[in-house]
Amino acid sequence: MFPYGKTSQARLDTCHVDIQTIFDEVKKFINASIFCGHRGKEDQNKAFADGLSQLKWPHSKHNKIPSLAVDAGPYFVELSNTDWKDELAFAVFAGHVMCIARQLYKEGKITHLLRWGGDWDMDGRSRDERFRDLPHFELYKP
Repeated sequence: MFPYGKTSQARLDTCHVDIQTIFDEVKKFINASIFCGHRGKEDQNKAFADGLSQLKWPHSKHNKIPSLAVDAGPYFVELSNTDWKDELAFAVFAGHVMCIARQLYKEGKITHLLRWGGDWDMDGRSRDERFRDLPHFELYKP
């Protein structure tokens, strides 16, 4: 098990219970960081201005209370951080997260599934996306 640090846990605590359930399961298998849960007006508009989001306040799922989105990724002990340039590591991480979410949904432990920001149209491909937000996961109802 890989417990979250205080900052990651505080961010996760701002998220919908289904996201919390998924990422509580993720930490049993993968060392991860939670970068963002709920995002207020100032932070959302900064993310938009910096090109990290395509949506202004209050249109992002990060802006809901509780947050319907989370930004998360793999944590590498040897770096004491995430390797932001390692797109493959984010894709592998997302695959694990998505499988865990699907299993929890199948077991009736959550009521939503996840959509990953690397595959918005959920066709299994990421290179066909105009905007790739590799740490982003958001809830949707199937």
